[in-house]
Amino acid sequence: MNKTTDEISEFLAKHIAHYAELAIDQIDINKDISSFRVDSILMVNITSELEDWLSISLNPAILWEMGTIAATSEWIVENEF
Repeated sequence: MNKTTDEISEFLAKHIAHYAELAIDQIDINKDISSFRVDSILMVNITSELEDWLSISLNPAILWEMGTIAATSEWIVENEF
């Protein structure tokens, strides 16, 4: 994987905005994921799309566990997937 934290954050923000039916500028990557009111099924879908995009395998609960888009992106890059 050769993506930056910014690229991963942008990917997640776009997908969360889509599923939450929000404008992309309403997605703050440092805000708690739960504030976007996307249910767990949709979050699993987003994680699956992220896995496909990055060609890696992730825990389906990663976004809930990390809490924010920024923290999730940083964790993925730091763990060198």
